[in-house]
Amino acid sequence: MNLREQDVQSHTNFSDGKNTVIEMVDAAVQAGLRSIIISDHAKGWITRDGTKFEFFPKYERYAEYLDQIENAKTAYSDKIEIFSGLEIEVDIQGNPKLEKGILEYTQRHGNPRKFGVDILLGSIHSESFEEDCDSFGISDQNRRAELVNNMVNLIRNKEIDIFAHPFQVLHGQFSDNLTNEESEKIISAFRSECRSGHNVLFELNGKKYPWYEQWAYNKYEKGEMKTHDVNFLRLYKAQGGRFVIGSDAHSIKGFTETDFSILDELHLEKSDIFIFS
Repeated sequence: MNLREQDVQSHTNFSDGKNTVIEMVDAAVQAGLRSIIISDHAKGWITRDGTKFEFFPKYERYAEYLDQIENAKTAYSDKIEIFSGLEIEVDIQGNPKLEKGILEYTQRHGNPRKFGVDILLGSIHSESFEEDCDSFGISDQNRRAELVNNMVNLIRNKEIDIFAHPFQVLHGQFSDNLTNEESEKIISAFRSECRSGHNVLFELNGKKYPWYEQWAYNKYEKGEMKTHDVNFLRLYKAQGGRFVIGSDAHSIKGFTETDFSILDELHLEKSDIFIFS
């Protein structure tokens, strides 16, 4: 049974990907996908060596991103369904981090829903979380509790459709999975949002040995740790949570160089997978 019909996370050279929108869409077609979300990063970052990345510093750059996706929708309408998206970093307080070009676009266009895209992925990256802790004065001993609050606030952000690679920051910061108490706090937020009509979908991310989960990387390779918190995902599933599937492709090879063994480990069926349409 093929559960991987739609890929919810892919990146182009508009952010940190290597290929163009059209090249990524064509690769998705070749990989046999029926649907794809182009989800470039809404904000760049500064690396530890001081290198600064900006992806949408100006209105024109973001407008071009949206235009290219719309053009791809037309060009490939008979081959694959395409959605525009953004992967948005959500800070400790639950607010989105956006570059100037996106902010200017929303202002010029009357604050369109979801900043002008179809789907929003919320994420917390390890480096960004560290920046927030420094900015908000969070002590080392309080960072783990603050991280769980960050995850809860992401879920409570009404604009977010998908929680992208939900364990990235926990693994990156603590090389650990969620405790039962932490899991229950996150599940409680999920249940509360569902009751309000806001359903956040957790992504099953197919990137194998993701390098950005810095302290967990060697544990992945040695088989000491899985890239997904299986116990949490079972709890989420038991509460009626549904999943989306993303390769996190950053190049045309990224759609096929994946590990989705988590699908079998969770014994998922088609009804467990949400498909945007």
